[in-house]
Amino acid sequence: MSRPNVLVFGLGGIGGVYACILHLGAQVDVSVVARSNYDAVKELGFDFKSIKFGSHEKLRFAGVFKDCIAAAASGKKFDYVLCANKALLDHTPSLADTLEPVISAHTSIVLLQNGVGSEDPLHQHFPNTTIISAVVWTGAKALKPAGAEQSNQERLTIGVDYSSSDTAIRAAEDKDLSRIVAYLRAGKGECEVTKDIQSQRWIKVIWNCCWNSLTTVMRCRTGIIFIGSEVGEELCHRVMEEVATVARVKGLTIPEETVERLFQECHRVAQPGLPSSMMFDNQYGRPMEVEVILGTPMREGKRLGVPVPHLTTLYAIVKTLDYCNAHPEAREDQATTGLHVTGSISGRSPVTRTAESLNPVLNKIHHDHLCASRNVDTCREATSLGTKISLNETSNRTNGACST
Repeated sequence: MSRPNVLVFGLGGIGGVYACILHLGAQVDVSVVARSNYDAVKELGFDFKSIKFGSHEKLRFAGVFKDCIAAAASGKKFDYVLCANKALLDHTPSLADTLEPVISAHTSIVLLQNGVGSEDPLHQHFPNTTIISAVVWTGAKALKPAGAEQSNQERLTIGVDYSSSDTAIRAAEDKDLSRIVAYLRAGKGECEVTKDIQSQRWIKVIWNCCWNSLTTVMRCRTGIIFIGSEVGEELCHRVMEEVATVARVKGLTIPEETVERLFQECHRVAQPGLPSSMMFDNQYGRPMEVEVILGTPMREGKRLGVPVPHLTTLYAIVKTLDYCNAHPEAREDQATTGLHVTGSISGRSPVTRTAESLNPVLNKIHHDHLCASRNVDTCREATSLGTKISLNETSNRTNGACST
């Protein structure tokens, strides 16, 4: 009898760790969809470094594919598809459309993703498919050219996201869950099984809403938030409490001590504290998981009549940052549009910004802004492409208009 086939979609840090755990458990044949690192994984194998599982070099998976179409073309029938890709509800093609080629009547989908709300589109697209959802509490990062490293803890809280009240259907879905848990445990993976996965997902998003969004907009690790201002800790508590309140009004189980427990877990980390994947995504101009971390909780709060002012503010900011990452021409650091600008801003070190191409509208805005300083000579220079404008203390004193 052939062994079960598992496909891991998304071979970054988390996907890499759980592909290796399943591979080391030797109960299933593990295939992977490796998009950005396909060539390296195919040629070199996959390296796994872990404080829990040891070091393993050049692991060879049963199949390495560039996309789901190629995986389907291999003829393999997958019993489970583990999704460890970034959860981007507002992107096209959707995850459901992307997975379509590899989903058959006996395939179960397992989500290893952040946030809340990812299950709903999958239920709509695959109404007869078991959807298993996991909250990931695992420290992981991708290694170049082809590898993953596991650090800190490794743990999943996992359960079926039930879409039917039919007891026979639920019993079958529970069997699908028990099998994948057994495969993970065979590789020494830690799995906590729950009958209430949505409550657990919302507990995790209390964490994500606070730390992911604040580290992103403040551009620092969590520890700096606590010492950067006298109201930093208060802000963290308020964000977390809003999410917890929304979850409770939804009827989910969120213990009273949850917010303080999650706050203290982060607070006791040595300075400078924890980074977040969203912070790094923003720094490198990558798409961010705005909708599943901030958008869904915010919209649920509004739908239920729960005040969510902090979530609304953070959503607006992070969503706009995400837009600017997707549209670099909209970024303020591109608004000089061909001008090379050097200057001291608010007494800080000189900042140099260069944009390669002109946008007429943005150029006019910049021109008008300089004219408002009443420095006619500087204004004339600004109309010449490639002009270098020094925003030094002299220009700052003209009217203050060029100081920011």
